[in-house]
Amino acid sequence: MRLHPECIPCILSASLRAARILGIPEGKRWEIVEKIAPLALSLPREWPPLLVGGRVQREVEAIAGTEDPFRDVKKTANEKALELLPDLRERVRKARDPLEEALRVAVAGNLIDFGVSDSFDLEGVLRKAEAAAEHFRYGEFARAISSAKKVLYVGDNAGEIAWDLLVVEELSRRGVEVVFAVRSGPALNDATPEDARLVGLDRLCRVITTGAALPGITLAEASEEFRREFAAADIVLAKGMGNFEGLSGESEKVFFLLVAKCIPVARELGVPVGTVVLRRDSPLKVSG
Repeated sequence: MRLHPECIPCILSASLRAARILGIPEGKRWEIVEKIAPLALSLPREWPPLLVGGRVQREVEAIAGTEDPFRDVKKTANEKALELLPDLRERVRKARDPLEEALRVAVAGNLIDFGVSDSFDLEGVLRKAEAAAEHFRYGEFARAISSAKKVLYVGDNAGEIAWDLLVVEELSRRGVEVVFAVRSGPALNDATPEDARLVGLDRLCRVITTGAALPGITLAEASEEFRREFAAADIVLAKGMGNFEGLSGESEKVFFLLVAKCIPVARELGVPVGTVVLRRDSPLKVSG
């Protein structure tokens, strides 16, 4: 996915959100705006937004003097999501198709900003995930998983990573080996190895990193280990918009699980903003 004009104000907004979380004074916030806006505009428009966001975050960290402005936000997000996990696990257990329900719960987590919301309409979020139909192609995923032996699950944010546990559990019950990938270092509120350990993912499956401290991943930026696991997997389940930005067009074995929260991603997917999506990737055609 390439950069869209709408990505620029979004990237700037994320930078200022980090500044607010850190309590950075107004003078420094202006410094961020003055540095980040021209930087974002100067980077190649062919880059996916996650690469631009990564470059911008390093500048914000330098100005703020911290490497992980979202550390406390992520901790809070994980704790809130874990509190709800026992009830959601029971919900999955009672479902007609526990794997489908686990996927819907996991994508419902993608709708919630656990780290900044003191309360949210959990049932409303779950109902929205349950109602997803046209672009939530579980039948196609179920057929693919029926013959799969290994899945590479590429995670997204802290908080929702606790609900990804439910998908990992259901896949494991079906005899599927799962390798779970998180970011190698701080990238907005994305999950890192620390978050995976906190929610207990490392006790369920092997956890690796993407090899990049970016809010998403491209194969070009990924570590050799990630690329090796990508090649070895029968299915790659890529969660969230950042992973869609970086992995779209790569392989038909990739399934994207996300909520299209912004205009550029919704435009690329051909869906309305707010749509819940489970969809197989469509590799880019190479002419010649």
